Amino acid sequence: MAPPWRLLVDDVADGAWNMAVDETLLLGCENRAAPTLRLYGWKPATLSLGSRQQARTSHDPGFLRREGIALVRRPTGGRAVLHEHERTYAVVARRSGSFPGGVLDTYRRISLALQEAFRALGVPAEMAESNARGGRPGGSPLCFASASAHEIVVGRRKLAGSAQLRARESFLQHGSILLATDPRRLECATGAAADGEGFVGLDEVRGRGTSPAEIDGALVSAFESAFGMRLEPGGLSPEEERTATRLRCWKYLSAAWTLGGRWGRRERRLASQ
Repeated sequence: MAPPWRLLVDDVADGAWNMAVDETLLLGCENRAAPTLRLYGWKPATLSLGSRQQARTSHDPGFLRREGIALVRRPTGGRAVLHEHERTYAVVARRSGSFPGGVLDTYRRISLALQEAFRALGVPAEMAESNARGGRPGGSPLCFASASAHEIVVGRRKLAGSAQLRARESFLQHGSILLATDPRRLECATGAAADGEGFVGLDEVRGRGTSPAEIDGALVSAFESAFGMRLEPGGLSPEEERTATRLRCWKYLSAAWTLGGRWGRRERRLASQ
C-alpha cells in the first residue's frame, strides 16, 4: 500500500480564504512527501474567475452586489464558476510518485477516482474524451459551458469541472462538483448565456439531496481505492494558517488581483512576511 495522504475536510468559507488555502498547500507541497486531498464548501456564494480571465467580460458587478455574491480570482486557469450549490475538491501533490505524468495524465488519474465516487452514489458518471458539447472550449466565459478531456459528465452533461496549476515540482488541481444548478442565476452573474442542457447537478441525477458528508465519504473511499493508500484526517499547520491568512489579505482580497489578475511586488513581499 502507498504511504498515507493527508485529508482536510473543511466546512464552508469565503472564496478568498478557500483560494488562499489551496495556494498555501501548493506552496508547501515540496516540503511534504505525501499528497493532500481537501474537501470544502463556499459561503457566501462566490463567482470565481480563472487566473487569466478578463473580469470585465465575465461578471455583472451590479447583480453580484444585489445578490450578495462575492467575486474571487483563482490561482488556476479556466473559466468562470458560480460556487453555490456544490462541493469542491482539491488535490495537491508532488509531480512524482502517484503523479509522474503530464497534465492530462494527472487529470485522468484524478477523474478516475471522481468517477468511482459518483458511481458509488448511483450516478452513471463518465470521463469526457474531448469537448463533450462539440463546441470550441474558449467560446464561452463559463466553465460549465463545455467539458474538456477527462472531465466528468453524465450523458453529455457536465457534472464536475476542474482546473490545474503546475509548479516546478508539484501541482494543484481543484474542481467544482455541482449539487444543483440554476442556469438563470449563472447568466445574471456573468452576463453570458448558460445552456442548462450542458450541465447537471448531482441531486438532479440522483433524484434526491446529497449531503456534504455523503459525498465526502464517497470521495474518500474512491481516492483510497484508486491510489491504493489511506487518507489520514488532519488540519493546517500553524505556519500554513499564517501563510493562508497573509495570502487571503494581500492577494485574494486585492482588487488588483481579483479584477486585473495583477499581484505586485509590495503585495508579494507583505504576503511572504
